[in-house]
Amino acid sequence: MESLAKAAVLLLFALMMLVVLPGLEARRLEVEESAKAPPPYSPIIASCAPKLPKNCGDEVKESVLGLEGSVPTADCCRQLVRWGKTCHDAFAQLLISREPTSQKSSILTNSKTIWEGCVDVEESSPIISSCAAKLSKNCGDEVKQSVLGLQGSVPTDKCCRQLVRSGKTCHDAFAQLLVSREPASQKSSILENSKTIWEECVEVVAQPPVSS
Repeated sequence: MESLAKAAVLLLFALMMLVVLPGLEARRLEVEESAKAPPPYSPIIASCAPKLPKNCGDEVKESVLGLEGSVPTADCCRQLVRWGKTCHDAFAQLLISREPTSQKSSILTNSKTIWEGCVDVEESSPIISSCAAKLSKNCGDEVKQSVLGLQGSVPTDKCCRQLVRSGKTCHDAFAQLLVSREPASQKSSILENSKTIWEECVEVVAQPPVSS
């Protein structure tokens, strides 16, 4: 009788193992797969990703990872700058999260170098180069500080006349360049300041110069 009881217990235990073990194995595999899976996209990456064409994204990725001979084309650089530094930095952080820790420093260095190089490319674009020649450096600085909303920064009447002569296309291109170089949180204020400054300068030009 005792042997039958032991046999029953062993049988019950075996049946339990048949039920439990597959579940444990499935859970183990699930945990392993989860560990292998790349980190999920953050909201900012999800927002930024559709704004950069895949081929340009691949160029930037390979360059940031330091793959030999990988450099973004001039066209990709312009797209990257329009994409914005916030998106570029978030992309670099995503790569850091997916690569070995030992690569963190080189990824950050490459990311910074690529961004600065692409900004130089954007600033040397035909429209920016052409427009820059129409404003004196002092006036350009006045407009920049005003568009960025630095306290007490307002273009002088003389600068306003230069700005209006340079044209709204140049002014808007300059504002977009600033938008690309500043945090995304400043985009709205930069565009609003740019619009206000242009309208005020147009009013200045419409008024006859004050005779001395």
